[in-house]
Parts: sequence; C-alpha cells; structure tokens
Amino acid sequence: MGESVKKAWQKGLDRIPQAVGEFPIEPANMALLVIDMQYYVAHPDYGVLKNYIASDPEAAQYYSDRLKIVIPNCAALLAFFREQKMRIFFGAFGASLLDGADLHPLRQARLKEVPAFTTEDFEFKVLEELKPQRDELVVPKATRSAFSGTSLDHRMRMAGIDTVVVVGTATDVCVGSTARSAWDLGYKIIMIDDATATFTEEDQIYTMRNWAAFFGKVMDTDELISTLQEKLQKR
Repeated sequence: MGESVKKAWQKGLDRIPQAVGEFPIEPANMALLVIDMQYYVAHPDYGVLKNYIASDPEAAQYYSDRLKIVIPNCAALLAFFREQKMRIFFGAFGASLLDGADLHPLRQARLKEVPAFTTEDFEFKVLEELKPQRDELVVPKATRSAFSGTSLDHRMRMAGIDTVVVVGTATDVCVGSTARSAWDLGYKIIMIDDATATFTEEDQIYTMRNWAAFFGKVMDTDELISTLQEKLQKR
C-alpha cells in the first residue's frame, strides 16, 4: 500500500523539532472541553460573525463554511461522550459585569467597535445544536483561556481528569489559549482539527502543526471516536 495522504497541518511537520513525547489515549480520565460555541461568535445572525459578514463577506466566507463542518463534528463528539458517560465541560465567553469592566482593558477599549456580551445576553448561550445537558458544566470566562480566572482546573482535577479533548472556536484565539493553559497545568491535550474553526485557513493549519510539534496530539473527529471505541471494547 502507498503512503497515506498527509493532512494540511502535517505538511512540513517533519522539519520542526518534536518537543513532546507520545501519550496513550485512555478514555477513563478524559474530558471533552467545548470552547465558545456560542451565538455571539458561531452563528451568522449574531455578534461577531454577523458583523464580520457585514464588513467583509468574502473574508467571512471561509469561517462560515468552516463552522458548517465544525458544528456537526462537535455534535458527534458530544453524542459519543454522552453515550459513554464521559465528562463534558463548556467554556463560554462573556462579561459578568454588565458594563464589561471585568474584561481585559484592551478588550474594553474596543467595546464600541466590537461589542461584547454578558452572561445575561442571548448571545452568551451555546448553540442549540450543542446545548449543554445536565451534569455538563458551563464555565463563564471573561478571558481567552477557560482556565484563567475560573474554577475549571480545580473542577477537572476533582473529577479525576488528566486528558482533555479541546474543540470549538476560534482555533488560534480562545481554543488555543485554553489548550496551552491546560498543557501548562499538566494536562495531556488532544486538539481536534475538524472540530475547531478560525478565520483563515492559514491560521488553522499553523495552529494544528504547532500543536502537534510542541504540545500534544492533533486528531480528527472520526479518528478519535474510532480510537476510543477500540479502547472501550477491550474493557
């Protein structure tokens, strides 16, 4: 058989020093972490994406198309983790103070041009297709990382989690910041390429390649589910 076709993020990976070792994929202590799949940034009729489409529809097309792939893949992962009774967490961006005063000062400086939303606004809600269920913790955050200024690390450790599967948007912003924070805290991280979205293809590819070289694993949705199914069948 011939060599398998390399994915976009894998091209050039062999020219980068590999800074991390391999780790086994074990479902026992694994959690799914869904980042910012909210109306404010992942739906064309609201917030960031609505403004993006209005200001630069051509540039917004890639992100809009990407979400059409990412949302079903996030839903598939949620369905699998729920079926297997594995832990699920959500990180959701939004100011807790109504005037946005708990946001980063540089984010506050752009509130007129790029409005933020509070935890009380509709835009804060997770998309209906991915709506959290009972016993799935939603962690509000006013930061890029879901671990900064929140209790997420404590709650994951108390639940015995050591491996985190990270999905959501935007890949190189809140998803990447969350994944890096988790890595620094000692978690093993799996980034799911086709369940993450950002604003340009170049940034998506770079983030995945960088992650595979310096931090952890990059997989696709079906690949992870298939791997976990094999592990679970052997129990």
